[in-house]
Amino acid sequence: MAGGYVRNSARQSPSYSFSNLVPVRHWARDPALRSWPVLLLVALVCVPPIALVMLNDPTPAKIRDIAWIFAVYFAVAWLLLLGVIVRPQHVSRAMLAAVAVVGVVTQAPTAIFLETQLHAGTSSLLDIVTIGVPEELAKAIPIVVVAWIWRQYWHTQTPRDYLFLGAVSGLVFGAAEAVHYFTDVLGSISGHATGLDLQTLTIQYIWRFLTDPIDHACWAGIVGYFIGLAITSPHRDYWIGLIGIGIAAVLHGLNDWNPINSHPAWVLITLISVLLFLGYARAGAWLPEQAMAAPDGMAVPAGQARATAPPAPPRPAATRDEWWQHVSAAAPRPPPPPPQPAAVKQPAAATSRAAASSNRTAPPAAAPYNPATAPTVLQRKPPVRPWWEQER
Repeated sequence: MAGGYVRNSARQSPSYSFSNLVPVRHWARDPALRSWPVLLLVALVCVPPIALVMLNDPTPAKIRDIAWIFAVYFAVAWLLLLGVIVRPQHVSRAMLAAVAVVGVVTQAPTAIFLETQLHAGTSSLLDIVTIGVPEELAKAIPIVVVAWIWRQYWHTQTPRDYLFLGAVSGLVFGAAEAVHYFTDVLGSISGHATGLDLQTLTIQYIWRFLTDPIDHACWAGIVGYFIGLAITSPHRDYWIGLIGIGIAAVLHGLNDWNPINSHPAWVLITLISVLLFLGYARAGAWLPEQAMAAPDGMAVPAGQARATAPPAPPRPAATRDEWWQHVSAAAPRPPPPPPQPAAVKQPAAATSRAAASSNRTAPPAAAPYNPATAPTVLQRKPPVRPWWEQER
């Protein structure tokens, strides 16, 4: 009895292969482990130790390089979160790269030149004009350049796409500003601070790597939304873009104003900025004429739409999926229904009686189809692949 129990236990014990213990073969053969989310996770885990290793022999040049590494690190983290929330459907990776390159080249020189000419300062509300307007104009340059390069796609795009491009432009600007404050401003005053003051300054400037990119992303996203309204409208009302610059400049100027900055009201300005950004992201899911015809996201009957709205060029229908959700391009289709069993053949007498009964109770003939009064049936368009899966 005991011997049989031992033999059965040995026969049922699991066997482990070398690939289970050392998964080298999976890295070599499994394409899922070479997908961009996995590689991004590996990079996000390894980048901070690399930057900290560079601090072993610190020099001013190394400090600036490490500051750029951390600034880009947090900007990319915000980019991923904004991409999941906004879900732009007509933004390619080439557009994102163009926004980043144009932003690095043009934003800082433009903002510095305009602020110098206007004698920028944060002691009065004039900083709305001397700081807010110059920096929002600088962040609008990459949006306008990308919109002009890809102008052949205007008829398929929505304001939400340009809101996301604006957010990327703001992330680039905010990352560069965080590096400037960390290396230049903090570097010039840290030698005169010790103890608690030094710790406070360090934490403040570390938080800048998080707050500067996302604040500028919200303001530049608002500007991008109004630029998108201007260029996707059939009337091309380009002056609408100035409304976005004005709203962002006011929020930006209040954020930098000394009586508000770093005080409780500062949190309120930040909250208003992000709520406006999210609201415009929702509103920007529709093309301008669709938003006016159906502001609540519901379909308009065909007859009413023809009576109240002028004819417009054909545009792709907006999806009815919620704006924060997205159906994967490779979503499996539902399985077909099971085959129904064959009908049982009935005797001829029963068939004739059933036919006679149906003739006696036949319903009246249906009214002819009228397309003007027929209800509109919502149809889903094929899901669009998100920007990080597109090839163009």
